[in-house]
Amino acid sequence: MIAIKNVDVITPFRIVERGVVLVEGKKISAVGGPREFAIPAEAKVYDMTGMMLTPGFIDLLVHGGGGAGFADKSDEAVQKISTFFFAHGTTGLLAALYSKAERDMVADVTRLAGFAERHAGDTNVLGVHLEGPFINPELHGAMKAEYLWKPNVEGWKRLLGAGGKYIRLMTIAPELPGIEVVMREAARHGVVLSIGHSSATYEEVLFGIDYGVAHVTHMFNAMKPFHHREPGVALAALLHNELKVELIADGIHVHPGVMELIYNIKGSGGIILVTDAIRASGMPDGEYSFMDQTIFVKAKRAYLSDGTLAGSMLTMNAAIRTMVEQVHVPLTDAVRMASLNGAKVLGLEHLKGIIAVGKDADLVVMDRGFNVQLTLFQGSVKYQR
Repeated sequence: MIAIKNVDVITPFRIVERGVVLVEGKKISAVGGPREFAIPAEAKVYDMTGMMLTPGFIDLLVHGGGGAGFADKSDEAVQKISTFFFAHGTTGLLAALYSKAERDMVADVTRLAGFAERHAGDTNVLGVHLEGPFINPELHGAMKAEYLWKPNVEGWKRLLGAGGKYIRLMTIAPELPGIEVVMREAARHGVVLSIGHSSATYEEVLFGIDYGVAHVTHMFNAMKPFHHREPGVALAALLHNELKVELIADGIHVHPGVMELIYNIKGSGGIILVTDAIRASGMPDGEYSFMDQTIFVKAKRAYLSDGTLAGSMLTMNAAIRTMVEQVHVPLTDAVRMASLNGAKVLGLEHLKGIIAVGKDADLVVMDRGFNVQLTLFQGSVKYQR
């Protein structure tokens, strides 16, 4: 049994000041104020006076971190990434895979699905986010355009056969000819479809919604800017409540003022904080590889030689800090965007993303500077500063 006391518990819908949370086994067994119940004598007590306790963070877009990438061909690399993100409070993440030649991409999906299956219950790698391969070559970002696939259901079925239930989310461009067959088959198998790397018109986004799209990948990045006579993905994402939007809250990918606009329109329930982190996250400035290219990292900014942004250095605790300090979002809302909202996308809100009795004991303690001090995953300590 574990007891964490003298913390402000961010549930995330309210704050229990100087609260106490008890953990028995893998589950939360009690939550309350300092005088609501006694801490059992046998409990291991963590006195976190003056700090904050939140649900574990869920990140739906991670390419790597701590010097390793999910495209690396080893379980050791995956474990290294997992450990790095536990140290930053992420207790659930999707391994993002970028477009490659079919043989290589199928092999990556097979490897990561196998890791998630073998380590289920002991890893924060919950599945795969396919960032492609069915995206628009005009907006390929840091991906190599020659690696993109033309929509075909046979190719999709080979990916599904490799990943099965561990393919949780797929970024697509709904304007591509023939994409509707892929979208229908993916949605029928429970894959969350997300619009990204897309030049879709407003009407094409609505078409995508009818075919199962419920999500938008890294809002405002790899999409055409808003135009008042030719509205596209950006406006449709803001207006339609069917669509939840990912936000890379590093202050680089999206200006804080624009993030405030998104928050004012979509609200705390419509935004999901993601990192889009790459292997250079947590590493010093320098040159790294990403998407089979050399990228340059300087002052927390990753870019190709032509200046194109190539992922981020972000961690989820830092994203919460940005939302609170630069976008002026209430702490409860920022935590919700980093935890419960992602859990809902994965259909795990009955287990994760909220601090309440019976939920998984995925918990994070942060100081007032948003630095992670302690991470629990299903009741086990995965990181202690």
